[in-house]
Amino acid sequence: MKKSIFIFFVLFGFALSAQNTKVEVLKEFLKGTIQLDTGDVDVRQPIFSINKLASKKADKAIDLTKENVAEVLAEAKNYSTCIITVGVHTLVKVTDFEDCSPSGAWGVCMPMGKGYIQKGGNLNEAHDYLKNIIGRPGSQEIKVFLFK
Repeated sequence: MKKSIFIFFVLFGFALSAQNTKVEVLKEFLKGTIQLDTGDVDVRQPIFSINKLASKKADKAIDLTKENVAEVLAEAKNYSTCIITVGVHTLVKVTDFEDCSPSGAWGVCMPMGKGYIQKGGNLNEAHDYLKNIIGRPGSQEIKVFLFK
């Protein structure tokens, strides 16, 4: 019985450690843009929490669509940081507007980005052109947050 209780606490400790690591990764990723406090982030849905915080802290927030993507990306060049979220599962920061790849689906040249995609409770790092991270335009809500 004591062994079962010990194993439970060890596994519980590892689970908490993994959740705290996820928050720490996102804190570092957003450093200088959005100040994250552990209490601000739902560890099960951290990108949902970041969406809420970014909506309050960003200098400008825009819904990204195929129709406005060219104008939004052109405007984003005038800001120091451009963060994009897709639903509650993807978080991307544009890293280079000049290094871009043409996208037939979006109809523009999509810049390079770095971010995280949450799958199965894990954050998977992504470093690629936006078209490959955020996917195609469609039914998912895609938000752009611009910071001076």
